[in-house]
Amino acid sequence: MKGALYCLSLFLFLMLSSPTVVAQTVQQKEMISSDTSVIELTVTTDSIRIQNAKVGSVMEIYNILGVKINSFTIDSTDKTIPLTLPKGYYIFKIDTVVRKIIIK
Repeated sequence: MKGALYCLSLFLFLMLSSPTVVAQTVQQKEMISSDTSVIELTVTTDSIRIQNAKVGSVMEIYNILGVKINSFTIDSTDKTIPLTLPKGYYIFKIDTVVRKIIIK
């Protein structure tokens, strides 16, 4: 029970404290400052493009309950990953960078 409460608390903290990116038919860009460069996330309803992330980084996708749905290794500084996610709220994490994404 403590684990579920911790996950819910962490999720609520992330939802209330970090910026939200909404994916619609129009592309949305999110600029994320990093130590060495700026990571760009461009989200559409069927893909996400990650630019300037460190090669070898891992992007993890979590659902609203904090359950990991998928993870991808970023093998280039400009990576496009197809998304097959249903409508809803998601958390995208690249190393220490965390962003909320809404798929509409």
